[in-house]
Amino acid sequence: MLDLKPLNRILFLDIETTSQKANFSELTPHQQELFIKRFKKDFESQVNEKFLIRYEEEASKRVKGVSSAQVDKDGVIIKKSGKKKDKFLTEDEILEEVKLKVATELYNVKAPIFPEFGRILCISIGVMWKNKEEDDFYLIKIHTFSNEDEKVLLSDFINHPKLGPILDKVAGKFDKVQDGFWALCAHNGRVFDFPFIAKRMIVHGFKLPSMFDYAHLKPWEQNHIIDTKETWSFGIWDAAVSLDLLSDIFNVASSKDDIDGSQVKDIFWVENDLPRISRYCEKDVVALATNYLRMKSMTEEVVVYQQTPAIQEEPKEESKEESKEESAENQDEQSQA
Repeated sequence: MLDLKPLNRILFLDIETTSQKANFSELTPHQQELFIKRFKKDFESQVNEKFLIRYEEEASKRVKGVSSAQVDKDGVIIKKSGKKKDKFLTEDEILEEVKLKVATELYNVKAPIFPEFGRILCISIGVMWKNKEEDDFYLIKIHTFSNEDEKVLLSDFINHPKLGPILDKVAGKFDKVQDGFWALCAHNGRVFDFPFIAKRMIVHGFKLPSMFDYAHLKPWEQNHIIDTKETWSFGIWDAAVSLDLLSDIFNVASSKDDIDGSQVKDIFWVENDLPRISRYCEKDVVALATNYLRMKSMTEEVVVYQQTPAIQEEPKEESKEESKEESAENQDEQSQA
């Protein structure tokens, strides 16, 4: 499967996503209800487990020797004098507290990875090639689309002058020679990246580019889709291997040296650091491309192509002063001449 496309005709892709709202509490009551229904099984099992723990914690707070007759219907202990002393949560109150806590925790974990409740923060695309056949490395050029406004991000992605036409062209079932067509490659892309992008495009009213409009195609007609996780599974459905694990197996530099996917939501909503998320996304693309080579038994390294020159440091203050002195000396020489 990995030999179907030339290396310089593969778009290595990765996305980073977050929840549509910062917290579960920001959803409308109807949206909260829909979210809980979507993850009903996880929600109920966690509520049952955490309710028992929370109930035991609350029960341990009760004053020893207080009989049930000394506690009113609201869980308030009454002194012999008739004055109320301490208030303890009732079972219903504990249950509501636990439900909110579980829903909030579930939202933080599930919302960013489901397109119905999440959104895209950035899409990184990499193209790989060799300058010379004898080189022991591949160059990779990465372009990242990032924007806090998801609709703008997707519009830039679809309408990019060079990328747009590529995304909208795939080989037909009667095209025998397919080298002229491009392919999309992602780790777990068939399950996550590609359908997530497609669904968010539909939500915003965009027409799907041909590369993402494959739901009606049979598996053998989806020659433009490459999923390294699927390939590595060798047909074993429970062979879940992360990109980081694959990198460790092949001794490839980890892309998780700064952050990982579980931290993206907080880095966006709490730290408001989209550039940091974009850099992480680009590292994933480099790791993906390198692992792709290793899976083809190729030992070349992947080097990021630097299109823009490095930023030069500003001259030091002394250098500026020296420059002024030199300028003054030149003017004196000219006046003497």
